[in-house]
Amino acid sequence: MSNTREKYSESQNISLVSQVNRVCPLCQEPLFYQKNNKTHKNYELAHIYPLNPTLFEQKLLEKEPRLSDNVNDEDNLIPLCKICHGQFDNPRTVEEYRKLFTIKKSLIERNTQENIWKKYSIEEEINEIIEAIYNDIQLEGDAKIDFNPKEIDDKLDETITRPTKRKIKNNVTDYYILIRDNFAELDSTKGDLSETISLQIKTYYLKQKGMGFEQQKIFDNIVMWIHTKTSPKTYDAAEILTSFFVQNCEVF
Repeated sequence: MSNTREKYSESQNISLVSQVNRVCPLCQEPLFYQKNNKTHKNYELAHIYPLNPTLFEQKLLEKEPRLSDNVNDEDNLIPLCKICHGQFDNPRTVEEYRKLFTIKKSLIERNTQENIWKKYSIEEEINEIIEAIYNDIQLEGDAKIDFNPKEIDDKLDETITRPTKRKIKNNVTDYYILIRDNFAELDSTKGDLSETISLQIKTYYLKQKGMGFEQQKIFDNIVMWIHTKTSPKTYDAAEILTSFFVQNCEVF
């Protein structure tokens, strides 16, 4: 018995198109175009696992994971430009399936993270630490922490990329004392605020760890969470703060 292609609502289309930021995830072609002062669709909703796979496709994908048992579920759909959709479907290859599966899985995980962000808060005073990162004159001097890089090496496993590991070490070397001192200054006027923030970071880290993510993903998710909650000028500050909490043992 063949599956029937569902008709997806405008809201579902908007949600799926927003998920890929209005561009084809395979070629980055915009999913809309302007003509005669009107906006027109330039995409189709593609089934990642085929709606009605042929015997060849069933054999080809029989050992591949699926994002949903229901082929019409939104988790099995992704907007593609018309050219990429045609090329993805004909002929179907396991390499292209894996690529689109990985892209969609990442998008689903991002949506999950966005929902988690709403449930976990950070004290707004952390913005004072962020301002110090950008503006404190200590950074113009040679204020660096004397620490043993091996300590960080012991905390980080093989899932952390070499560039990220180097970034964490450099951030700790350059900013640890500055952040520690600014937290101490906050504590002097507002009680044990640094302990409250540390517990918030620790709780969020444990949530990520409990979801089974590897260290690289956890680091990236914490950076995105801090950036979203504080809206600093750049991702740098969120990365620096996350690195501080790695050294401070709230993370890893």
